[in-house]
Amino acid sequence: MADAKTIVFLGDSITDEGTYISFLDAHFLQSAPSVPRLTLINLGVSSETASGLSEPDHPFPRPCVHERLDRALSESRPDWVVICYGMNDGIYYPFAEERFEAYKDGMLKVIGAVQRAGAKAIVMTPPPFDASTLDESILLPEGEEKYSYSAPYAQYNSVLGRYSDWLLTLGSVVDGIVPIREPLLRYIADERSKDPGYRYGDGIHPDAGGHWIIAKTLFKRLFEIDMENTPAYVSQPEKSPVYQLVWERHRLLSAAWKEHVGHTNENKDVALPLDIAILRGEELATRIGELSKETVRES
Repeated sequence: MADAKTIVFLGDSITDEGTYISFLDAHFLQSAPSVPRLTLINLGVSSETASGLSEPDHPFPRPCVHERLDRALSESRPDWVVICYGMNDGIYYPFAEERFEAYKDGMLKVIGAVQRAGAKAIVMTPPPFDASTLDESILLPEGEEKYSYSAPYAQYNSVLGRYSDWLLTLGSVVDGIVPIREPLLRYIADERSKDPGYRYGDGIHPDAGGHWIIAKTLFKRLFEIDMENTPAYVSQPEKSPVYQLVWERHRLLSAAWKEHVGHTNENKDVALPLDIAILRGEELATRIGELSKETVRES
């Protein structure tokens, strides 16, 4: 990480929500100017897939990254692109070869487009689906006619496991692999050993601790940074004025970038024009740096 970089994150609602990216930003913004400036651009879109598939009961056809990929790359001009799809790509059904092939084809197309644009393609394995967190009454056994995100296959995590295993074979194709599935499974098991009633977010979307595991894995794999201690703002963000500014900045820029590039999700963010959002983001970055120094002096 010798030079300043622009890193784009492509993914579904787990990326769109952005907590793990904000944890990365919090570290790097507070480390400036001792480390090169990183520009982290969240281009996640809720409900999105790489496969182009959509379950019949979804409220609208799921967005597909290929509908916006060329514009996303040309507008953001990234050095690295972190790609995380899979949770929605199996459309919450039991494993089927045709859906698996659609996922593989879609991911390989994303990887190829990123590399042709001159950026490094880095894939993250899909995070787990935690059936134990969901209401048992909505989980369906194999053999049903229809499934969806609101009525998923009870063993859907096994489908994601196969998708993850395939991604791990792409070492000669991609520029980096970040395996988040196994660290998250260990995190869930550890939390549940301490509290049998532990709920992992909503079973699909991680809680803040899960987002920290994703960020921690990215720190290690991409930047060779070992984050041994969990920052207090992971569990108590409201008590960190610095993190509150980081989060404000992240959501401001994320919304502006997403709507500037465009997407087919029916739900649109309220966003500033991108040029104005970037200027506002710079102002917030300055405030974050100043407040970080004040916090260090007071501690």
